[in-house]
Amino acid sequence: MTLFAKIKGLFTEKKPSESRLLACALTFSGGFVDCYTFVQRGHTLSAEQTANVIFFGESLVNDNLEGMFTRGSTFLAFSIGLLMVGLFHKYVKNNYWRVFCLFPILLVCLIVSFLPASVPNYLIVPAISFSLALQNASFSKIEGMTYSNAFTTGNLSNSVIAWSAYFFGAEKVKGTAARNYMWLVIAFTLGAIVSACLQRLMHLHTILIGAIIISIINLTYIYMLKHRRNYNFKGNND
Repeated sequence: MTLFAKIKGLFTEKKPSESRLLACALTFSGGFVDCYTFVQRGHTLSAEQTANVIFFGESLVNDNLEGMFTRGSTFLAFSIGLLMVGLFHKYVKNNYWRVFCLFPILLVCLIVSFLPASVPNYLIVPAISFSLALQNASFSKIEGMTYSNAFTTGNLSNSVIAWSAYFFGAEKVKGTAARNYMWLVIAFTLGAIVSACLQRLMHLHTILIGAIIISIINLTYIYMLKHRRNYNFKGNND
C-alpha cells in the first residue's frame, strides 16, 4: 500500500472536512489552546463559555474588574465568531472557504506567542476566542455527525449516550458514533495535557506550537481538497 493510499484511508470518501483524523487533530488543537489561555492568560478559557460565565460571576462578586472584562469580552468574541462563519459561508461560494476560517487562529496564535505577559489578557483571549469560534463552526461534523473541536462536554455526552445505546439498547449502528466521540474526547484531553507539559518549558511561547499544529492541519486539508478527484472524493461543497 502506497503512502498516498494510506493517507486516503484516513479520510472519509465523502468529505475531507468530516474525516475522523481531521476532527481529532482540530480537537487536539482546541484542547491545546484552551489549556494555554487558562494557565497563561488569566484563568480564562478561550472556547468553553459555560466556565467563563461562572468565572465572570466570581469576578463580579470579588470586584475583579479586569477578570469581568476579560471573561465578558471573550464570551462576546466567541459569539461574534460563530456569527461570522454563517455569514462567510453564505456569501463565499468556494470549496476552500473552511481553509480561510483556519487562518485567523493560526495568525493569532503566531502573534500571541511573541507578546509579553504585560499585554492585557482582555486583548489576547478574546482574539483567540473569536478565532477558535471560526474553527469550531466551520468544521462541525465528523463522518456526518455534529461535534465540537473547541470543547469536550458535548462530545463526552454524545459518546456515553451512544455507548449506552450500543450496549444496552442493541443499536449496533451506534458503535461508530460512540467510537468517534470517544476519540474526540481523548484528542481534546491529550491536547490539554501536551499543552500543560510544554508550558512548563516554554511558558507564554507555548502557543507557537499551537500555531504549528494548526498550520499542519490546514496544509493537509488543502492538499486533500486539491487532490480530491484523484482520491475519488465525492461532493462539490466541502
